Amino acid sequence: MEKKKRKFGVKKILLILLGIILLFIVYDIIMTKVYSQDIPHRFATAEEGRELMLANTEYYDNYTQNDIDFRLKKTGGTMDELLEKSADSVNEFSFFEKYSIDRRFAKMSRTLKRNGYKLPETDEIVMISADMQLESGAGGYTHGTEIYLNDKIATVFALIDLIPGQNTLDELLWHEYFHCLTRCDPEFRAQMYSLINFTVADHDFELPPCLKDKYSSNPDVEHHNAYATFNIDGRDIDCFAVFITTKDYAEAKSSDDDCKDVVLVPIDGTDTYYTREQASNFDEVFGTNTYYVIDPEECMADNFKFAMLYGTKGKDYPDPQIIEGIIDIVSR
Repeated sequence: MEKKKRKFGVKKILLILLGIILLFIVYDIIMTKVYSQDIPHRFATAEEGRELMLANTEYYDNYTQNDIDFRLKKTGGTMDELLEKSADSVNEFSFFEKYSIDRRFAKMSRTLKRNGYKLPETDEIVMISADMQLESGAGGYTHGTEIYLNDKIATVFALIDLIPGQNTLDELLWHEYFHCLTRCDPEFRAQMYSLINFTVADHDFELPPCLKDKYSSNPDVEHHNAYATFNIDGRDIDCFAVFITTKDYAEAKSSDDDCKDVVLVPIDGTDTYYTREQASNFDEVFGTNTYYVIDPEECMADNFKFAMLYGTKGKDYPDPQIIEGIIDIVSR
């Protein structure tokens, strides 16, 4: 009899614990949904994601043969092949993936409220899942206010983030969110770029003929209209940054060498470009908080994620004035 009582008592305790856990999960799901919508977003189905991806015709129209070859990983690929593979890359989000991403958006919302940060309003953000094979396995990228996430991100990265000190998915979402913010608010973009010494012009600069076949497209960089002054061979030259491939795909595939780099192009239309090594003040312009300096947009997206996640004291920044500048802007 005593044994049965003990068994009943253990079962009762287990049921109570299970009930508490279930209540916590339900509460977390509800609160996640409430807070996450402070950053307006929704999840596209695979069908809608394919339609949205293929609707970005202006981006695809600017592709060079170089872009197509590197993405398809073969020489002589066609745009039709690329578009077909792009559409095939889109997947459905699972419930767990949506929940995991929503939890990050809710966390981002709480960070903004807790610190009193005011960010520009954006159009509704549409989340799209894709396998990223055409983007060399990238974690994510954007078109307008569409955020494309690697279909392994929400599961694999969510598990990695269980390790203390890991914020992989949080960093990715803050980074991609920055691209949405700069597209929806040109003034915010100009303010952010000014922190790394770039000025936004009222028109895009044209690529010189010498780079037409080397240009490497980046969906996160919609405009080349920001320039900074670089000291090149003792002369101050206003340049914009361009990401290129230094070899065509036929050469690159047989070499282990890194064949992509950022170059500096004079805004006066001269048919030439300079390497980062030629600019004695390259690091002074971009800062060295991140190595992702292929464009002011990507550089500032990384600085922004650091500022939002870690603040001014959470990391040892080589150039803390950039982080301080971001926080000053969003605190006004």
